[in-house]
Amino acid sequence: LLLAVTAGEQGLLGSAYYASHPMYPLIKTAAVINMDSLNIFGRMKDVRLVGYGQSELDNYVKAAAQEQGRVVLPNPNPEKGSFFRSDHFPFAKQGVPALYASSGVDHREKGEEWGRARKEEYARRNYHKPSDEFDPNWDFSGAVEDIQLVFKVGYRLAMETKFPQWNEGSEFKAKRDA
Repeated sequence: LLLAVTAGEQGLLGSAYYASHPMYPLIKTAAVINMDSLNIFGRMKDVRLVGYGQSELDNYVKAAAQEQGRVVLPNPNPEKGSFFRSDHFPFAKQGVPALYASSGVDHREKGEEWGRARKEEYARRNYHKPSDEFDPNWDFSGAVEDIQLVFKVGYRLAMETKFPQWNEGSEFKAKRDA
């Protein structure tokens, strides 16, 4: 099932509504893959996982990333609470393992310092501002690679007979186990 939810900035209203009123029972939902934003800076050597360590989905991403010659790293700024304020979170609260893979910062040609600077500059100048509009100069090659990665994760989920689980210590594990 693919969802395009709305009203994220107003309190995750779209995803919260579906998680509370699902078309298909959440007990039959293997996982949620959140594709919150696209990489506009080109191909990266790394993939950053928001909520790294929460579930077995990390291993799915690691396998797909390895095929692309990439490494998986935790979100470098967990103190910002991104796992707890994005559209996958209402599903996690209902016990559905959630994946939020973010493009990395270590650009394949220009390095990590360049990639980190571009992301920080974009966030400072444009993110959630009127200037946050399409730019024909963006490099979507990294977005394509990220989409291929999450497709492989989704395909693996679709082909398996078991559901991924929350890791021990995750606050969401008890809800899924129940």
